[in-house]
Amino acid sequence: MLNSDTARERIITSTPAKNVLKEWFDILSEPEGRQNGKRINGRAWRAELRRMAPPYDVMMCDGYVALRQQLAEKMVLQPVDELALALFVSVAVHIKNHEDNLSFAAQLGEKIDDTPCLSSLRFERLQKAKEPEVFCQQLIRAVRIRGSKGVNIVSLADSIFIWMREWQEPTQKNVSPFERHHIRWANEYLSTAR
Repeated sequence: MLNSDTARERIITSTPAKNVLKEWFDILSEPEGRQNGKRINGRAWRAELRRMAPPYDVMMCDGYVALRQQLAEKMVLQPVDELALALFVSVAVHIKNHEDNLSFAAQLGEKIDDTPCLSSLRFERLQKAKEPEVFCQQLIRAVRIRGSKGVNIVSLADSIFIWMREWQEPTQKNVSPFERHHIRWANEYLSTAR
């Protein structure tokens, strides 16, 4: 039987892995945070990550390395997941706050002043992205438009991981259509935009 719950995470499913993402994101707003007993200037991490060319240069930064190490302790990362994580980090540093009331794609369709947060044309551009760099730039624009309304960072990260795995192997067999990135996002976006 097909599971049509498109809002449910498919790759980042364990609570410890989700907590790692949330705690890392929280550190980005702290001038003096702590991680594994070490003092960290999260604002310096955020500033450094924003200056890097997304997504590849981000992989050389302490903020990315710390997140990758912690996430690898909580879940198995495939080789393509490291690039997916770099995309996530590149986008996450532009997010103002974490809000987990809806999935990320549903948040893009959420009505703000009677219009969806992300217009259908911008959403279509986001869906049509074929390369990681383009996808990353479109996501950065989307989270900036979302602004202070916040973004569900776990849903965003999970979606990026799915997108990257489909990008690496576009003809996966035996995959439910409801697990495909485009269908999941379209379903979620339309559920709140209409």
